Amino acid sequence: MACGVRSAARCDRRALRAGLLLFLFLAGGAQAAPRPDLAALLQQADAIKLKDPERFAAIMRQVGAHDGELSARDRQYFLFLRAWRSAYDGRDANAASQLSALAANSPSVEFRFRAYAVLELLFTTERRYQTAYEYLGKSSSLLPEVTDGAARAEGLLAASELYSQVGQYDLALHAAQTVIDDNWAGQGVCTGGERRLYALYNSGRFAEFDAGVSSTIATCIRLGQLAYANELRLSLAGRDLASGRTREALALLTENYPQAKKLGYSRQIIGFDALLALAYQRSGDVSAAERFALDAAKLAIPGEYPQPLIAAYQILYQLAKQRGDASAALAYHEQYTITKIGYLNDVSARQLAYERAKQENIARKLEIQSLSRDNRLLELEHKLAAKQMEATRLYGVILTLILLFIGFWAVLTKRSQLHFKSLSRVDGLTGISNRLHFIERAEAALAYARKSGQEVSLVLFDLDHFKSINDRFGHATGDFVLKRAAALCREYLRRTDLFGRFGGEEFSVLLPGCGLEEARRQADQLRQTIGGIQAEHRGEPVTPSASFGIASTLVSGYDLARLLAHADAALYRAKRAGRDCVMAYDPADSGEVRVIAPVAPQA
Repeated sequence: MACGVRSAARCDRRALRAGLLLFLFLAGGAQAAPRPDLAALLQQADAIKLKDPERFAAIMRQVGAHDGELSARDRQYFLFLRAWRSAYDGRDANAASQLSALAANSPSVEFRFRAYAVLELLFTTERRYQTAYEYLGKSSSLLPEVTDGAARAEGLLAASELYSQVGQYDLALHAAQTVIDDNWAGQGVCTGGERRLYALYNSGRFAEFDAGVSSTIATCIRLGQLAYANELRLSLAGRDLASGRTREALALLTENYPQAKKLGYSRQIIGFDALLALAYQRSGDVSAAERFALDAAKLAIPGEYPQPLIAAYQILYQLAKQRGDASAALAYHEQYTITKIGYLNDVSARQLAYERAKQENIARKLEIQSLSRDNRLLELEHKLAAKQMEATRLYGVILTLILLFIGFWAVLTKRSQLHFKSLSRVDGLTGISNRLHFIERAEAALAYARKSGQEVSLVLFDLDHFKSINDRFGHATGDFVLKRAAALCREYLRRTDLFGRFGGEEFSVLLPGCGLEEARRQADQLRQTIGGIQAEHRGEPVTPSASFGIASTLVSGYDLARLLAHADAALYRAKRAGRDCVMAYDPADSGEVRVIAPVAPQA
């Protein structure tokens, strides 16, 4: 949701009008004040709603006093801003009701579009993700008709936020860049720039983030968009803490904390409190760390699980444990666990809602196409009744159309089935076969090789010290290394080779028609390829390596479980030999063989 305070005063319209009448009465016949320009006031309120919440509320009270004098369009404008204010103040149920009515009844494309955009973010904060992405689809369909700059900016910013939440970073960047290019009222370079940097940060493109963050913060400050500047400061402080620059993070957060408190946006304040707690804990100031962690916990909104709150509860648990307060430590650990599980569930729910909404949109388009074709058939049948002389020829035409329709529908259905089948087989991060699909293909390949007498080798490898890469450089860097390793390895494999991700940092390769020595050479090529991956984190190089274990059907037979167990034993030999090397299965290791069942874990 857009930033704002949660405790704005409400205007009592009847009391205000009574006060105006009393003033006129006491003035003893003085001339009435000139009627204000209500349209201009609404535009002014819209422009400052994020910059000056108190002034925004005052203007809305002033316009509300002239409710009966508003034009039809200005009344729609007033209703939208009032609903926006309800959402801004945290009165979500009120805001949802007002915005839904506006989206359903407004004759203005502009206000329907803006209502959709706010509803998207509102239902996201309420964890009603399916509804949020349905509104995203509606607003996207209206975007080509929207010419108002403020409306376009609001809708595109909301879309960028929702796309980032489900990892659709390219779509998020496109929406943010459109806001920057439009640069409505000169604000797009700040608002769109913040959304762009948010997407870059979360997608792990840190070099591009670092290149633009300082200038964008300065631009937002110059434009008075302090809430957007603070969001970027939070990301920057998080980067500093992750990189061990505790002093820099603490200075940045401390300097801007009073400003964030003054703006009063609770979700942003939680972020400041949690990062300050972490920074003070690392600096050794236990008292300050506990104070800020408690402040973050006090602002927690029931049913919401923001990521910063996880860190706050973890710090409180650690501090309570250190001072021997077992009861408090247990209570904080329970809150930490509940918040972390809730956050992870939210991530999964958002992704599922996005995919479902996307598929429902496709299904809706197909349904519209089907209805259109049905209408055409009805028209043809009506013509047949009116033209009996041409019955035979027209029946032929109808039959042809029906066959074409059935064929087209069959093609679409088959494509959809193939699409879903592909999704179930591919690892979402690396784009290669997942464990279940690899095992299915490997068993089929081994069965064929057994009949044809062909030798097959199996290679298992995993990235060395991968957990330390995640812990030291962050999961975004770890994910980059995994994706890069998979992409480079795939370039060196044959079309007939099977390549899959077994889970975490472990990968498997089946090499049909490949003997042990050839497999060893191939594995060593893959090892050198992984070792040559170029990656860095804030200027510090990330140097991954991998250990390989090989088993061949010549020694292990054509049973996949045995091949996996022998390759795994060889992999552990490579680990014990110092890592970053290739080892083949030695029958002398049979006592160390672990049983690896060739089935995927149940969901």
